[in-house]
Amino acid sequence: MRKIFLILSILAFLSCLAAGIFIAQKSLGTDNQQGNIQEIARPSSPHQQNILWIHVDQLEKDQPELISVWGLILYFPEPKIILQPIYPSPIGRDSFPLADFKLTKAKNLNSRFLQRVALQTQMNWDNYILIDHQALSFFTAELTTDEVIFPPNQTDGVITIERAYLSRLCDRFVELEESAFQQIQWRHIIPDHWHSNLPFDEAILHLEKLTYPQNPAKCEVFGE
Repeated sequence: MRKIFLILSILAFLSCLAAGIFIAQKSLGTDNQQGNIQEIARPSSPHQQNILWIHVDQLEKDQPELISVWGLILYFPEPKIILQPIYPSPIGRDSFPLADFKLTKAKNLNSRFLQRVALQTQMNWDNYILIDHQALSFFTAELTTDEVIFPPNQTDGVITIERAYLSRLCDRFVELEESAFQQIQWRHIIPDHWHSNLPFDEAILHLEKLTYPQNPAKCEVFGE
């Protein structure tokens, strides 16, 4: 009787082991097939927030035209703001997942696009901000009194042009600190010309960290 019980136990163990190996192999196969669209697994840090700043022509359109993509990186507790161009860029232009750029009816960004950008940049993006040309022009006019002017071909030298505007916006933000956001008439921008998945309470928390009086923020804009 004990031998029979022992034999049955061994058979049960071997069956479970075989099932486990089969499931593991199938899971690995699936991971390999989907590896090209999975996000980069990097631990989130309380000292850094990575945000995609995405500029489109008209957010009111069903499918806006993509003009540029910047990486907006917030460092805490330095604090420091960095804007790094991602698209268009002479490096890896052809590999940019432009075909995956799509918005849902609720103006949310296609998750596949976010995953592909994460793979290309080798960086996880915590949030995104969709801003159209009218909103960018409004920001610039409110904070710098400048007018945003783009060439007829919006992809021709757009990073160089935007870098100049974003640098002035950065300078004004550092100068005005928290009052910079108080000067903006947000009702003219949200929701028709600005959309983000960044929760409001998180945005306020980031603002407080960036406008600490004893440690003024630094802002740097890279470009071509």
